[in-house]
Amino acid sequence: MSKNKLILGIGVTGMSCADFFKSKDIPFRIFDTRDQDYFLNYNFRGINLDSIYFKEYPVDLLSNIDEVIISPGLDKNHRIFKDIKRYNINVITDIDIFKRYCDSKLISVTGTNGKTTMVTMLKYAFNKIGYSCIACGNNGIPPLSIINNTYDYIMLELSSYQLEYMSDLKSFISVITNIENDHLERHKNIENYSKIKLSIYNDSAFSLASNSINHLTDGTKKIKTYGITDAEEIIVNGSIIKDLNYDGSKIYFKNENLEYKGKHNLENILGVISILDIIKVNIKNSLSALNDFNYLPHRIELIESSNNINWYNDSKSTNCASTKAALECIDEKIILILGGSMKDMNYESLSSLINQKVKLVIFIGENKTYIKNQLKITTKTIDAKSIESAVEISLSHSLINDNVLLSPASPSFDMFKNYEERGAAFISAVQNIVK
Repeated sequence: MSKNKLILGIGVTGMSCADFFKSKDIPFRIFDTRDQDYFLNYNFRGINLDSIYFKEYPVDLLSNIDEVIISPGLDKNHRIFKDIKRYNINVITDIDIFKRYCDSKLISVTGTNGKTTMVTMLKYAFNKIGYSCIACGNNGIPPLSIINNTYDYIMLELSSYQLEYMSDLKSFISVITNIENDHLERHKNIENYSKIKLSIYNDSAFSLASNSINHLTDGTKKIKTYGITDAEEIIVNGSIIKDLNYDGSKIYFKNENLEYKGKHNLENILGVISILDIIKVNIKNSLSALNDFNYLPHRIELIESSNNINWYNDSKSTNCASTKAALECIDEKIILILGGSMKDMNYESLSSLINQKVKLVIFIGENKTYIKNQLKITTKTIDAKSIESAVEISLSHSLINDNVLLSPASPSFDMFKNYEERGAAFISAVQNIVK
């Protein structure tokens, strides 16, 4: 009798595992820490509900289990992990299963910020050049959902939560976009977080990282960098490129140029060029392949210009590093909407930029007091009870050439399901109140 797989967590990842196991006639069980009432009207896609356990689990749940597949967001302090360890059962991820069946070349990307933009840029450029490829993983497309398709390259976005439990780290190219203070409520400190991120290089033919990251060598091999040097020279795949130049909005190579939005996206472009350099695509063709790339929504997205006042949606900002990038990207005279759900974060790091460029901070969310206690600013502040009231306050305090920026530096879970819902609420409020 073949052993069962145990899927921990119902959701996009868990259901993709269930669908895959069903297609392969692999027996499985599912356990989710939430109550069954949470899943009223949930589409279980034909899964036998007798194989799903909610909130509590029977003592024999782990009997005849040979592997546990964990969903990224599950609380690793849950008591089931003690039982799994006691039974000496291997814990893996859907990525590990995916790699058992995948023959495509994998380009793995992680980082605190910029992961989704990087894999989306890569997919766009590779398709323009003529390769078949797809971006999947932490961007919301489960890898197991595309396992039956054939691609030249697969761009695999990986979070620290996924890397923490992955056993198969093999990739053709591995990239880290940046490492900033984030997810410390889970990983305890930046050292643990960095170590998990750096594990992406453990079995990689080629290793790349932004030159903004410290401690990039693991003692056995050199990780090549990309980015801007202190002398404002451009590094691509470990080499300074003299013919590649940039200004505040464009990057130039001979007679080719490409517009970009913010220094953080310039770094993303240089990362893409570095990856293309590894597969022998020249810089001119790389820049050309990124022409007409549409940046993702909710990332310093200009949604309205009314009466010479610009309104920016940067709802994707869930940490200080991304809000810092937004403040650096936008001109002065900023009205900043800041705050959301609680997260262990060093908000003091935003103080200098706020004092330099922000005329008004509007606080929203459950962590407003937590942020205020850390910031060292002289900028005027006002509290708002909702996104709508924040927009109303912004409108009443804005003058010609001001920039209103929603960049919360916080998760959204106090008021919204996710950052997309928060961004949509901001866009709706601007459209209803400003026009």
